[in-house]
Amino acid sequence: MSEPIQQEQVTSAEQLARTEGTYRKEKGDTPEKVNDAHEKTFTQEDVDRIVLERIARERKKLERFADYDDIKAKLAEYEKEREERQRAEMTEIERYKADYEKVTSEKQTLEQQLTELRETIKREKIVNEFIKVATALNVAYIDDALKLADLSAVTVDEDGVKGVKEAVEALVQHKPFLLAQAKKEPKTVGGPSNPNPDGTAQKTAEQLLKEAAEKARRTGRIEDRMAYAQLKKELGL
Repeated sequence: MSEPIQQEQVTSAEQLARTEGTYRKEKGDTPEKVNDAHEKTFTQEDVDRIVLERIARERKKLERFADYDDIKAKLAEYEKEREERQRAEMTEIERYKADYEKVTSEKQTLEQQLTELRETIKREKIVNEFIKVATALNVAYIDDALKLADLSAVTVDEDGVKGVKEAVEALVQHKPFLLAQAKKEPKTVGGPSNPNPDGTAQKTAEQLLKEAAEKARRTGRIEDRMAYAQLKKELGL
């Protein structure tokens, strides 16, 4: 038994006893009669009973929160039913408005997907035309050329792709290292004219230039491209 609750009930019992005593005094009862009535009305057994009833009430309050998850589930179900009722209670105009907003949203999504598809097809046409033109102009590194080319002026219409040839020509004019080099007679760079004593062959100019070009293409770094251009200049190729 909780002592604070018992003390509270005892206090309430005493207040009730004083009230009853005052009432009996106004009726003419003597103090002895009032005290006798008090003792008979509020015995220890009565106080214990009152306290137990109070504890029972508090316990019921706590038991209300034991099924919190069930309450949440019922609340969610209620919200769903409420939305369905609101839908049923909507006027015909409101239903048309809701349906229109839904259709409009779906239309915008489809339009966006269609635009993206058109851009993809356009890009594929430009790339195919670029490969064809670059190959005809003897471009060796087409993937690199495609990344470096300025294709902002290229257009696509019913007649096909326009402006790719001009873009490739401008590119090779500023980036001549993208062009395939004509084969020349291999020649040894540096070192004695005689073969090495151990029989290892010297690297030819074309081999060195090819290695530098592959490195520049692989890394994409500006310093590697400059090294390739410088080597090409030194070799007179």
